[in-house]
Amino acid sequence: MKVLLLSLCICLPVFIVAQSKFSMPLELQHYSKIASIRIYDSTYYLTALSEPTGLSGFGGILKFANISTEGEINWEEDYSNGIYMGPPQEWGNQGLYKHSETEVYLAGNHLEQENGYSDGFLMKTNIQGDSIWMKTYGSPFSDLIGGVESLNDSTLLIYGNYNKFSSEPSQIWTFAVDLEGNVLWERFYAGEYGFVTQRDIAVLENGNIVILYNECLSYESCGSGVDKRLRLLCIDAEGNELWTTTLAEYYLQGALSSNVIELNNGQFLVSFFREIGQGIRRPPILLWVSPNGEVLQQYSFDEYISLSNYITDLFLTESGNIIGLGVLDTSIEGEFYGGVGWVFSMTQSGELNWERMFLDNSGNFHIGVLHCGLETEEGSLVFGGYLEDSVSFKHTAWLLKLDSAGCYHPNCEEGLQFVDVEEIAAPTSSVSAYRTYPNPISSGAVLQLEALVDTPQAARAQWLDAYGRQLAEHALDPLPLQNIPVGDWPPGVYFLRLMEESGRALQVLRVLVE
Repeated sequence: MKVLLLSLCICLPVFIVAQSKFSMPLELQHYSKIASIRIYDSTYYLTALSEPTGLSGFGGILKFANISTEGEINWEEDYSNGIYMGPPQEWGNQGLYKHSETEVYLAGNHLEQENGYSDGFLMKTNIQGDSIWMKTYGSPFSDLIGGVESLNDSTLLIYGNYNKFSSEPSQIWTFAVDLEGNVLWERFYAGEYGFVTQRDIAVLENGNIVILYNECLSYESCGSGVDKRLRLLCIDAEGNELWTTTLAEYYLQGALSSNVIELNNGQFLVSFFREIGQGIRRPPILLWVSPNGEVLQQYSFDEYISLSNYITDLFLTESGNIIGLGVLDTSIEGEFYGGVGWVFSMTQSGELNWERMFLDNSGNFHIGVLHCGLETEEGSLVFGGYLEDSVSFKHTAWLLKLDSAGCYHPNCEEGLQFVDVEEIAAPTSSVSAYRTYPNPISSGAVLQLEALVDTPQAARAQWLDAYGRQLAEHALDPLPLQNIPVGDWPPGVYFLRLMEESGRALQVLRVLVE
């Protein structure tokens, strides 16, 4: 199968403060949703599904981009066959693997014609995103790759769904390739009852592999009633089946996201989304599973927190805590928020440490979704996903960085956190413009405010915290350079609002206090 690769590099600067907490809508070319994220050499590598029209459907483009920790888009590459080409799935951190200092592997799926059959692909690129080769895999019918993992230093493991015949159910599909994409072995599992769908995979410390998948109990009636079950399959490094277990049976599943990771004691943690009857959703549950597939315990999230939420990714921190993330539809004090980014921390024994919700409303965004995440070397938490304007349906890639406690604001609180303060912003006046330095600045220090115009107009300056609460106010002189004291405040993001004597806001400056 021939695929035409169209590669385009766009370099656009976006500024954030280095190594600080930030929320960054990435102005990538096309409407984009981040699917995978990795950190190498102190920069962020990410893959995304880009849609030229901003609407789901045909026209998908696989995007590969590199972002500095200061927020600059170093480069972005688009790969397209003119119809559809995208990451394995939009969530779960599955489609990106960096093998060496010079080699990166991207996995995904593509269509050769609209409404046609899909195939999986593996692409090798250099560290700048230039495609070296791409190989496709699959049957004459629709097949989907779910992700790529490292099996060992010389072998990659790819998994997904495979259709031997157009009119029969699909099977779980797993195969190993060498570093040039040549198939070493290929195995098929399940499918004896009906339609199956892969969900997640984990390569274990002992070299074995577990695969999480859904299976319908009846191919003819799949989609109604108690007709699905969640199963966990364990295979060895050559693809030989060791055991399979059923974890749960359930109704219709509206979200396609379930996850599995290995815990430090050799047990597995599985996330599981539920629908109780058509259209009636419930928060997900977590299942602890023994090394031989026995369900040991369950954690259920509180029903009242969410109208509908699901987990898109799980990972462990260096300290041993579980971090989960995804999306949550919530109502707070009678006000409904469509979808907001959801992050939680939990001990490996199942005690909830904290739970947070985030929404960036800086650009008229109404929805926030988190798809993937990881821990940085400094212990911060970085997440990728997208923001959406629910009026125009524009998707904007979203990069969110929190501290190790999952906090964006200086005084971290439970509940919904707006990670930008839209209501205090004001357009820069054509008459007066200012800058501040140093930035970042230490708590209790003196900030210098410099006017960049001949006739400064600001008469007052107000300090605001990240929630928009006023902390202090200072009278200003009509001088080109003057000092403004910084209070003894906790580290975090603060805003300096400059106003005319009448009270009209001229400019809002963002200041990081260390």
